[in-house]
Amino acid sequence: MAAMTDQAPPPAPTPPPNDLGDRIQAHAEAFGREAQVRGEQLGREAQAAADRWSKDPGVVRAATTAGRLWGLALIAVGLWFFVEVTLGYSLPALDWNLLWPVILIALGLVVVVRGMTRRA
Repeated sequence: MAAMTDQAPPPAPTPPPNDLGDRIQAHAEAFGREAQVRGEQLGREAQAAADRWSKDPGVVRAATTAGRLWGLALIAVGLWFFVEVTLGYSLPALDWNLLWPVILIALGLVVVVRGMTRRA
């Protein structure tokens, strides 16, 4: 019996994984792995869609036409302000009450023309 007292007590059992902190951590890790897998899958699908769209000549043409129109509009507005403010020239005043309907009409025409060229 003396031999039994010389032995170390048995190790304490590890706590079951039912501890709230451990469960939350396990769920967070599982969610992170699942989110990573789904994110990579979504990225591959988006890349495939972008590859398909970039090869469609109608989309490329529409994108370049729209980009050119917006670029020209921004250049025109920038030049207007540069000439009037920086160079000090007195340009005719624009009546925005008359101009904004013309801009809406022009945008509408662009949308209609782009719609017709996509179907052709």
